Amino acid sequence: MTFLIEPRSGENLSPTAVFDGQCAESRLEELTKQIMQIFVHEDLENFAMEHKKAFKPIPLYPLNEAEINEKFYEKARKEAERILSQERRNVVEQRSQYIKNTLNIIIRQLRLLVFTEHGKGKIYLKKEPISGQCHPNNPSEREIFYFETYPEGIERYNQIMQQKGRLNEFEDYFAYMTQDLIELYQQASALAELEFVGEKDATQKETQTQENTKRP
Repeated sequence: MTFLIEPRSGENLSPTAVFDGQCAESRLEELTKQIMQIFVHEDLENFAMEHKKAFKPIPLYPLNEAEINEKFYEKARKEAERILSQERRNVVEQRSQYIKNTLNIIIRQLRLLVFTEHGKGKIYLKKEPISGQCHPNNPSEREIFYFETYPEGIERYNQIMQQKGRLNEFEDYFAYMTQDLIELYQQASALAELEFVGEKDATQKETQTQENTKRP
């Protein structure tokens, strides 16, 4: 794969330089300007060659700035996006071992957290009144999330969410990952995606199940 401008290598780039929104846009603008200069230079050479072959004097380049943008900008922007995409791929490739190690750690941690003897694997929502809260503009209750059992499961829920949050670091990398990294990322994501259930709904469901069991 050839490029008009050689993409930077992963060793010379930080993830922020190519994945952060503002930094990526600045890089695209920089590349687009450089590529447009290449296109204009080539067009100018062709323009001059046509006149030389016709044994005519070479006049001034006929396109003004607005005409140059209209003729070359879209094409230059697409090439800039292609270069940026390769630079992102280079960054992910450079960090592949770190990504792999981190995802394996997250998977191990999540397995320990979500595979329990109860086997429910659910996040429950408990609503609790706030004592002494009477102002009309303030909520009268707070939401508490826990894993399987309350109150012990509050800390377990927080630990699961912490591991799930670590996956966010690699969300932008997904499109540039190799297949083995994609599989690890999907495995970790699947472990972190637990069912959320309202405590009231869960109690009603359990009661209904018990009643059904008692029926002859």
